[in-house]
Amino acid sequence: MKKIPQDIIGNIALLKFPRRTLWLTKKLKARKFLKQHKGVETVLEKTEGFSGELRTMKTKHLAGIKTKEATYKENECTFKFNVDESYFSPRLSNERKVIADEINKLVKINEPAPTNNKNKSVKVSKILVMFAGISPYPIVIARRLKLAKKKAKIISNELNEQANKESERNIKLNRFQDYITLVNGDAKKLPTKIKEKQDIILMPRPNLKETFLKTALKLSKKGTTIFYHGFGTKEEVIKEIKRDTIGKIGKISIRKAGDIGPYAYRWQASFKVLIN
Repeated sequence: MKKIPQDIIGNIALLKFPRRTLWLTKKLKARKFLKQHKGVETVLEKTEGFSGELRTMKTKHLAGIKTKEATYKENECTFKFNVDESYFSPRLSNERKVIADEINKLVKINEPAPTNNKNKSVKVSKILVMFAGISPYPIVIARRLKLAKKKAKIISNELNEQANKESERNIKLNRFQDYITLVNGDAKKLPTKIKEKQDIILMPRPNLKETFLKTALKLSKKGTTIFYHGFGTKEEVIKEIKRDTIGKIGKISIRKAGDIGPYAYRWQASFKVLIN
């Protein structure tokens, strides 16, 4: 069987065929694919890639159980969601682990308040995840911190209402209600919804012209660490960061964080805020 572009998301496989492929050919190849992959129960054709403000896609059923509800496991966390209605990329599984490990290094172990001083509060790191989708980053981060016996207040922000419903379900499914809070809606309106300045801001943003860095700076303080996803060349990403932070940040560390197409890359940049 000739290699077909594919993504396997738990029980669901997404296949992408050349434009002129006959429907019968697609069906036959989908059935063969189903037999060759025991963990897959449903095969869908990816008819339209992620698009629009909500990053949704369109699929058609080809073989197996008629469902678009995926149950997917990664980094010892479980996620349930509709593949058409919410953005999710299994290809970012390792990236989520890498980021969770980096954030774990930044978060200190929380020390209990002295017994003789009841008014002294324990400092808990505040983490904001913008463009959170169904909350894979918040949940993987929460798990990493919990394993390290560290506490944090993680805010998960997403515009897509359906994704927010699935986030709520996934947070409960993984039992991280004590770590994660949902703040739904447009990321640009976050400064009116969040009172506290954040210690860490994660921006796994879509491939848009808007950087949202000015919004992130409004939610930052001196010493805040920002993790930013950019697209294009390394030089282009560094340029857009500097343009929209106007000398308010320190040294930029940047690395490749996956391909988005032939010779097109996602970049992960991290930097500290020097002034608020």
